Amino acid sequence: MGKLYVEASEIMASVAMLMTPAKLEEYSKDYEGLVKFLKEGKKLANSSKVKYGTAGDKREFLKAFNPSDLDFIKEAAIGISAARSIRGWVPGRSLQSGVAINRPVCDKVYLTGDTWPKEVQQFQVEAFGFKSYNSSDIIFQWDKNYYGVSLKKKPTLDSPDPTVINKAFDSVLQGDEFDDIKEEVVLARQKYFAKVIREAFKAKILTKKKGSIPTSDDALMKFGIKEGSKNRKLIDLKGTGGIDFTKPQNSDASIFGPITRDPKTSMRAFVNKKLASSDSVYGVLVKVMNKYSKVFAASLLNLVLKKELFEYLDKNTFAFALVTGIAKLDKEGNPLIQVEKAKGLHSVLCGLSALNKGPGYKMITDNEKNKKSEGAKIYLKLIKGKITVLDMELRYKGGFTSQPQFFATLSDDFKEVLYKKCMKP
Repeated sequence: MGKLYVEASEIMASVAMLMTPAKLEEYSKDYEGLVKFLKEGKKLANSSKVKYGTAGDKREFLKAFNPSDLDFIKEAAIGISAARSIRGWVPGRSLQSGVAINRPVCDKVYLTGDTWPKEVQQFQVEAFGFKSYNSSDIIFQWDKNYYGVSLKKKPTLDSPDPTVINKAFDSVLQGDEFDDIKEEVVLARQKYFAKVIREAFKAKILTKKKGSIPTSDDALMKFGIKEGSKNRKLIDLKGTGGIDFTKPQNSDASIFGPITRDPKTSMRAFVNKKLASSDSVYGVLVKVMNKYSKVFAASLLNLVLKKELFEYLDKNTFAFALVTGIAKLDKEGNPLIQVEKAKGLHSVLCGLSALNKGPGYKMITDNEKNKKSEGAKIYLKLIKGKITVLDMELRYKGGFTSQPQFFATLSDDFKEVLYKKCMKP
């Protein structure tokens, strides 16, 4: 796909919502139909019916209507799938707000990003430490009613769900009132990694040439050397070597001898092996999360499901849903389009309410997935009683001095609750 700094599926879903269902049916039959979709879609994307945050956003989105690029052809199919999902959600949701919408073609479309179109900036909620707590990628307008959509994508219904959030561990808790908890997390993580560094010296992965190894966890974690052209902390070293603790940090003289990078004996391999073992930093973090399970559960559900959004917006004029566009192309470029029900915020709140009876939320490890995993990560479940609400993954990206990343998706258990109790057939 040609490089864009915007998400092509968003503009495809936007223009699809400005086309009639009959037109989408015609365009989704084969490769030639999708080419026609792109031709018609570009006209709509360049019209007054589609609003962008900036002129630069508009120029970038218009680049996606390139029929010679199969990736953009596929994005067109994903956009059609998303439009069908949205059209399955809006009529029922509109009845709940007291203003029935039976017109499949919306009046206008607003594409959000770093800068929201001025017409919908009133819906850009700043809350819980986020400039855009309202995570709508696209907002569709019918008369005076607005429908925000957070859009994800995947190739088939049976494919793993795309992650709904990707957040640093410490960003899950937003607000000064959580400072003590976050400090406890930092100290627990620091204590663990300092222990790993000391074990690396005992195992001769690293060797002490001069000076003394710092006795405090904080000092040991902060000590760094220059490895090649990079300044790294000891926990982030990719090779091995002898350390001179008498030299200034990050100086060329602080490491002795050539840096070896054998993937089996390097410091990075040693740390990864520790993270993949039963003695892992993730176990430490899970203990802290369960100590404050109520706080972490509330924050995670709020981030993933936006369950507090109606505290800031009028639910009678603004609606929100999680939507997944599902499509792929066969060898001839013909689309295979599937549709999944949109998960509206009203349905999500209904689902959470259905789980209110019974014990509170708890974080547990997903033993089945963890047994199959060889990576330095851990799979988790946020459960309430016997129901898994979120499937999660916690793993490091880049160095170990930074916070690990949370990835989360709605579980099959919770989706079944939504479908059976909160969403009409």
